[in-house]
This record gives sequence, C-alpha cells and structure tokens, in this order.
Amino acid sequence: MPAAALNARLVLHQVGDQIINGLTLGMLYILVALGLNIILGLMGVVNFSHGSFFMLGAYVAHDLQPHLGFWPAIFFAALVIGVFGMLFESSLIRPLYRRLPEYTLLLTYGAALIFEQFVRWKWGDISLPSQTPSYLAGSITLGSFEVPLYKDVFLVGITILILIGVWLLINKTNVGMIIRAGTRDAEMVRILGVNMPLMFTLVFGIGSFMAGLAGALAAPVYAIIPTLASQWIILTFVIVIVGGIGSFWGAVVGGLIIGMVQSMVELIPNLGPTMIDLSGFMIMAIILLIRPRGIFGVEGLFE
Repeated sequence: MPAAALNARLVLHQVGDQIINGLTLGMLYILVALGLNIILGLMGVVNFSHGSFFMLGAYVAHDLQPHLGFWPAIFFAALVIGVFGMLFESSLIRPLYRRLPEYTLLLTYGAALIFEQFVRWKWGDISLPSQTPSYLAGSITLGSFEVPLYKDVFLVGITILILIGVWLLINKTNVGMIIRAGTRDAEMVRILGVNMPLMFTLVFGIGSFMAGLAGALAAPVYAIIPTLASQWIILTFVIVIVGGIGSFWGAVVGGLIIGMVQSMVELIPNLGPTMIDLSGFMIMAIILLIRPRGIFGVEGLFE
C-alpha cells in the first residue's frame, strides 16, 4: 500500500478514535451540565459548588464500592449527594434568596473551597483508583476500532437512558410541569399555591443527584483527586452558556459540542493541555457573539 494511502488511513483512524472519545466526554459533560442548568434555570442560583458534588460523588462511590459492589455504590453515592444537596440548599442557600444574587454566588464559591479542603483532609491528595466489574473491563471491536466497553459503550448508553428519564420527568410529570412553569415565572407559580421553597429544595436535590451520579460514573475513567471540582465547574458553566440557560437540549448539545471540540483539538500537533482547555472558552466566546442567549437559550423555559 502506498505511503500516502497508509497516512490517510492512519489519520482517519485517529479522527475516528477522537470522535468516540469526544462522544464519551460529551456525555459526562451533559450529565453535570444538565443538573446545573436545572438549578440555574429555575432558581437563578449560580452554584459554584456543583463541581464539588461531582467530586464528592466520585469519592463516596469509591468508599462504598468495597462494601456494596459496583452498581449499588454508584446509585447510593448519587443518592447521598442528592440528599446532601437538599440539606445544603435548605440550610444555607434558602436564607439568601431575598438578598442580592452575589450572596449565593459567594456562598457556593466558599463552600466549594471548603469541600475541596475537606476532601484533602479526609482522602488526601493522592489519586485514588476505582475498578470496573470484570465484564466491563475489556473492549469490543467495531470495524478497525477497539472500543473500551465501560468508557465508550456503557457510559454512552447509560447517559442516554438517564437523559430519557430526565426528559420524561420534565415534560410528562406534574413536578416537571411546575419546574417548566417556574423557570418562566416563579412568582406566578407561587401565587397559584405551589410551595416554591420545597420545590427549590427538590430541584437542587435533583441537580446534585445528577452531579453525584456523573462523578460516580466517571470515577473508573478519571483520576479521583481533590481538584476534580475546580476542573469541572468552570467548564460546566461554559457548556450551560453555550447551550442556553434553562434549556434541556441546550445542555445536551452544549455538552456534545464542547466534548467533541476538546477531543478533536488533541489531534492538532504542538498544542498542550492548556490549549485544549481554552478551546471550550473560544467556542463560548463565538456563541456569545452570535447568539448571547446560547444555541437553545429561551429565557425562562425548558424545552
């Protein structure tokens, strides 16, 4: 085979690998961003501690796995983080709703710093390992590609199922109807007799549950370290802004775009990790110039 044909085949193979990696990365971004988008769209809370819930989900799943097994550890870790998020909202954030938005921003930012230092005290700075079940440890062959079973097959599949469940919750249940109405006009929903403080707590719990679930699912793929929170939270806000605040499909499309762009940028030679991280911000800047509300941004409405 001529050298040019071999080089072209190699490039196509590398591009295919990065597309698969970008899809997997985008799916994790979607899980984290969708939880944050629900909180931001309904409650208007700029929750800088959301990345900490992702981080804590990974650590809690790591500690529960030897006692409960892989699948129960993931579920209970997400449940623990969801309940913790509800307690966090009801005890610390709720008293600040009638004050300036900067108060909740500063509170959640300070809480994120505290959570990170707590993790350093409890688990240390060393990266912790997390193992997948043996039946998910291998890979499958798709054409000329070797696709890791857990990272690129299971994560994508489970995220799609979760997204279907969240979409059904938002669009086909009474709770979802209240969430959608609340994102448009929370005051009118309150006048109609809905207990909005309780609804806010529930929504914050759902968002925290999804962040914890994403962290638990990502634990076998990424290093479990205290800086997980800071690594993910800023990028999560970028995804929400790109997709559009308050939009279900905005979080989905935004997560896939950022995941794919970051993955494809890795193919460009002589670009380090810093440029890969900056690529998401560059996409955000372009979107804000073209459409300040984001791709699917419709003010105050999940659709």
